[in-house]
Amino acid sequence: MTAQTRSGPGAALLGIWERHHDLLRNAGSLAATTGCTSVFGFVFWIVAAREFSPQSVGYGAAAVSAMMLLGTIGMFGLGTMLIGELPRHRDQDGLFTAALLASGFGSLILGLGFPLVAEAFGGHFPEISGTPARLVLFAVGVALTGATMVLDDGVIGLLRGGVQLSRNLAASAIKLAVLPIAAIVLHDAFGVGLLLAWVVGTLLSVMPAAIMLGRGGARIFHRPDWARLRRLGKVAMAHNWLNLAIATPPRLIPVLVTVVVSPSANAAFYVAWMITSFLFMVPVSLSTVLFAIASAAPELIAEKLRFVLRLSLMIGVPAMIALALVAHLALSIFGPSYARLATIPLWLLIFSYIPGLPKTQYIAVCRATGHVSRAAVLLTISAGCELGAVVIGGKLGGLNGLTLAYVSVTVVEGIVTAPTVLRAAYFRGGKHRAATPGLATLPAAADVAGSTGTVPAEPGYLHRQRTGFAALVSLASAAASEGHSLDSATEVRRTGSLPWARSSEPR
Repeated sequence: MTAQTRSGPGAALLGIWERHHDLLRNAGSLAATTGCTSVFGFVFWIVAAREFSPQSVGYGAAAVSAMMLLGTIGMFGLGTMLIGELPRHRDQDGLFTAALLASGFGSLILGLGFPLVAEAFGGHFPEISGTPARLVLFAVGVALTGATMVLDDGVIGLLRGGVQLSRNLAASAIKLAVLPIAAIVLHDAFGVGLLLAWVVGTLLSVMPAAIMLGRGGARIFHRPDWARLRRLGKVAMAHNWLNLAIATPPRLIPVLVTVVVSPSANAAFYVAWMITSFLFMVPVSLSTVLFAIASAAPELIAEKLRFVLRLSLMIGVPAMIALALVAHLALSIFGPSYARLATIPLWLLIFSYIPGLPKTQYIAVCRATGHVSRAAVLLTISAGCELGAVVIGGKLGGLNGLTLAYVSVTVVEGIVTAPTVLRAAYFRGGKHRAATPGLATLPAAADVAGSTGTVPAEPGYLHRQRTGFAALVSLASAAASEGHSLDSATEVRRTGSLPWARSSEPR
């Protein structure tokens, strides 16, 4: 009996699954990966709150945020570029190696230079540059962060998603295991033990990734192809601009809280920020897969976007209410001072979920319709407004004023981005395709795979965009399917076609 002849809630759910299984399965996989690492992170900061003073946690959280921000900058867009380039050719190993070395070396320079430049402009970060050993530890952490994030993107481009997932899970587990030891060895007032655990976890997580690549038949070391990397510099920089506009505020705001308010206040705020990130896990994952689907089949963007918005509200609103009710209790797990300082900020951050939805999907819509520069400009302006609001709000109203100012900016961002998202969601049929030249000529993924079994070689940025995120869809689908190994995605690279496309072909 088909879903159309059945009745009741079960039939309705089955119909939704049949229409949107691609989106739900892939986004569910990405959300599950994010959820697993987030759970490890949640436990990590609970242990940190028990082992370190609030001041030490505040300093450590600021150092980790600065390390992640500089590592993201040190990627120079090379990770996103690899996702687009590696699936196109099988002789890109030298490009992969060159990208890893460039990001690692560039991130190291950023890690060494940041505290020195900050000192020159009056900024003081004792948790980073208080001693030469702290500076070296921080710089090495920045280099490892930049290089491993490029590694994660690169193995997605190689359709070896199991490597990326295993490395991140290993990093989370190792950080948690090292933290109590670091607390005993480096139990100082500046949270250096927290930073040490983070750096050691990132370093050791490379080992399982190298082992998995070696067992899969991939060579670990290659001669860097610097010439090809230089030719792709403009593509990487375009990606980098948008990536930085998205990533900078979450990485920099905890640092600003430490400077503007206090390290103890940042410890509480960082926990509230981390708890709120669970809310955005679903819409962010849906946005990523929406981009993948819309890039391959632009005629589906309206239908899929409407479903994404409905599902984000159906899941997010009850989650907001539940989280608001247990906010004080959840913060109390970390300590009484965390609940006292961060309950109101956590409530405000929970409220930001609703105005944050249009901005999240705006990014996917602009990527899918080829308006990356427009999105980069708007998000750069919004990032500046968010950071400015944090500074002004913190100086005038402490932690509560800082959070209120930040949420006020997110409301404005939601108002600005909502019209674009709503037009994309309710602009139907051929008019939508005609409104996005370039994408209108791209065939649907099902048509491509069904006719040839391979992704055709189309020139330019749009082809790199589509093939790169086809790799992401392959990874997510492999992760969500039953009875599989994640590295079965390598079969896609070997045969050159998508697994679900092959399974639907006539025998």
